[in-house]
Amino acid sequence: MLPYSYMTDEIMKKLKDHDDHFASIDGQLDLIAITVVNHTQRLDNIEENMVTKQDHQEVMKALDQIIKLHVKTDQEITFLGHRVKRLEDATQNKPLMRLAV
Repeated sequence: MLPYSYMTDEIMKKLKDHDDHFASIDGQLDLIAITVVNHTQRLDNIEENMVTKQDHQEVMKALDQIIKLHVKTDQEITFLGHRVKRLEDATQNKPLMRLAV
């Protein structure tokens, strides 16, 4: 049988090895915890600043209305230009009448 002091030394050596191993794992857990906190903060920031589908739809509806208004205005300007041209053509062919003052 092995002497008591040898067994005690072996047990203490094993315990020290386990302590070192746990210290290494503890350091890794600290790093993981810090990483999780950083990612949580980043996700919170993203959620706070991101556009939702509803927000996007509201913006697209407003943009569609602006585009429709622009198209309508553009068409009216085009038709008005044609009317002015026809009016100019019609007035160029008619003599001007002098009004008595």
